[in-house]
Amino acid sequence: MRRRLLAVVSITVFADAMLFSAIVPLIPVLTETYDLSKGGAGILVAAYGAGAVIAGIPSGLFATRIGPKRTVVVGLVILAVSTAAFALGDSAAALGVARFAQGIASAVTWCGALAWLTLSTPRDQRGKAVGTVFGVAVLGFIIGPAIGAIAELTSLRGTFTTIAGLTMLVALFATSFPAGQSERQPPDALRRILRNRGFLAAVWLVLVPALFFGVVDLLVPLSLDDADWSTVAIAATFIVAALTEVVLAPVIGGFSDRRGRLVPVRAGLLLLGATGLAFALVESAYAVAALVTIASVAASLIFAPSAALISDRGEAAEIPQTLAFGFMNTAWAGGVMIGPALGGAIADVLGDAAPYLFATSLALVTLVLLLRAHLRSAGP
Repeated sequence: MRRRLLAVVSITVFADAMLFSAIVPLIPVLTETYDLSKGGAGILVAAYGAGAVIAGIPSGLFATRIGPKRTVVVGLVILAVSTAAFALGDSAAALGVARFAQGIASAVTWCGALAWLTLSTPRDQRGKAVGTVFGVAVLGFIIGPAIGAIAELTSLRGTFTTIAGLTMLVALFATSFPAGQSERQPPDALRRILRNRGFLAAVWLVLVPALFFGVVDLLVPLSLDDADWSTVAIAATFIVAALTEVVLAPVIGGFSDRRGRLVPVRAGLLLLGATGLAFALVESAYAVAALVTIASVAASLIFAPSAALISDRGEAAEIPQTLAFGFMNTAWAGGVMIGPALGGAIADVLGDAAPYLFATSLALVTLVLLLRAHLRSAGP
């Protein structure tokens, strides 16, 4: 039964991740079609994250009330409807509103799906289970740019209408599963979270790589387009990069089960900082494409162990898993919203190197704080 649940949770996050990343190779096309600046394109990309930020914590409260399974079904229905709206959009504003609604759906589905899975998985196996889900989500990120390229080559309306229909079928499939374990929400759950520095630190670890990739998802396609790379070539760059995460995520999650959650996280932050510095310095399009893959390796070292850490610390503090992942979704969404919006605005004024250096400094400062906390705890 646990394998079947893992399958439906994986399909759910796959659909969401695929739709999130489908816009990546379309950024140059949409920028030209609607005469957008880098800042305007960044807002369009960030609309997805904005919806997820607003819905993140409410989705956790909602999931605790109705249960993870029903939360997943509701989220998938919203995702299908908003994807159909994206297919029919005929202006930058309409596409932005549809992306915003997709972000709301993302928060709801991820919150319900991860809580559904972790509540059914022993703690010493959560890293591997969550890593598997993240690996499948990354597969969605891989397929997403390919879907975007297909839409650009064929029909944007037809492609995304078809995906909307398939997403609705996934929602129907999810209804066939038993509800699973439910949770009780303590009346002081939110206050308990806001006073738990260890839990909030784990949530922050999700935001850092999300913000970094928010910058990458905006600036790399535009940079490669300036170098006369085709939409298909841009999509292929992200496909190759994400394949590394598909392979590494469950392995790293299992490693964190055995050796501790923060061991791979520290390595990932160091690699992320070095990669961001390289992004700011290199000019070759081929070097930029290679750095996307290296950044994906760094992200895989951070995301799955951090999500498992959120689950562990939430459980230890008697925080409902649904609410814990609601906070995680808010952090991730905040990163993918701030990254392209702020990164695009900074790039318009100071050039592309500046937002990469900002993301780099965030990763390295976080690493230093983790190391200081580790040394303080090891000292006594």
